Amino acid sequence: MSLQTQGHAAWDAQDAQALFALFPAGLQQYAVVFVDTAGCISGWSEGAYALTGFSAQDVLGQSVEILFTPEDAALELHLHELNSARLLGSSEDERWHMRKDGSRLWASGITVPLGSPDALRGFAKLFRDATHLRLRLDALEEEVRQLRRMRKEQNLVLATIAHELRSPLQPLTTATELLSQRTEPELRERATRILRRQIQQMERLVEDLVDMARVQQGALRIAYAAVPLQPLLEEAVDAWREAAARKQIALFSVLPPVPVEVEVDPGRITQVIGNLLGNAVKFTPAGGQVTLQANVEPQHFVVRIRDTGRGIGPELQPRIFEMFTQADGADTGRGKGLGIGLALVKQIVALHGGSVEVKSEGADKGSEFAVRVPLAKPATYLHGPLP
Repeated sequence: MSLQTQGHAAWDAQDAQALFALFPAGLQQYAVVFVDTAGCISGWSEGAYALTGFSAQDVLGQSVEILFTPEDAALELHLHELNSARLLGSSEDERWHMRKDGSRLWASGITVPLGSPDALRGFAKLFRDATHLRLRLDALEEEVRQLRRMRKEQNLVLATIAHELRSPLQPLTTATELLSQRTEPELRERATRILRRQIQQMERLVEDLVDMARVQQGALRIAYAAVPLQPLLEEAVDAWREAAARKQIALFSVLPPVPVEVEVDPGRITQVIGNLLGNAVKFTPAGGQVTLQANVEPQHFVVRIRDTGRGIGPELQPRIFEMFTQADGADTGRGKGLGIGLALVKQIVALHGGSVEVKSEGADKGSEFAVRVPLAKPATYLHGPLP
């Protein structure tokens, strides 16, 4: 290292002798900064210039604060570092420092006092650029956070699946006991209905789980067929009439009077409309109303499902179509459940080249889901899950 009073490096002769005793000439991996007792920079090495971009002319006579980030300088950590070195004999630290161009480097180093406690001449600050280590540590910490989130999500999903599978068990047990007894035909018929209803509920849960696994693997396929629209929608509505009647919910459908032929996967579209109707019935209180309305546009058919139920708060609407929204532990007000039905709706509609939207004015103000699907098979269509 050369002794300079002009250019990129500067220090006095006494400090230079101490510096040469520590480092071989020309070493630039380390920054060496000398600071006087007033906290101003009095010496500057080539390494300091190489790491920060500041030349000696830029910093000599300036407060050492120039190296600290604005938020650290506001806390006067540059003075704290010098005071710690004076009182304790040294101050080791790792923190962000500033470069001349405004970028930051993660500085790892030590500050030591020069002279004796009774005759303090200043301080020597030695640091190196450890930004690559800081970034690597940040990446590892983020990976750990993601793994923890994944474990939490898995635990929540497993707990919710257990809850969903456990819920039908009591009705199934009751129905089995009724059938095992010599009961009247009406009771036997009631028990049979209970069994059928709960088995269908479990079948829907399992089918949703299987379909969601197919989506994640990019294996969900669309089997197009030309079918009349009105019977397709009526089939989905009829599947929920009994459930709506049990809750005393009025279920209406308003369909175009003229027959409309569409080219879709009939089973998947029935699944989409069924999931939306199921949500509407589930989240609408007794005495409410659910309406399905269908219209035809030049290139699409549109199905709107409105309810007078709990509604959807503005904080939930942006992620209502994400997987496990109801199972993520948040207080959504949407009740128990895996929350994968709407995620499937979005994926299936997207595979058809369509879109789905939700509107709600808030809690207890109902909601509306609008599904827009091309009337005919697109020239190209997606085969896998949305990114």
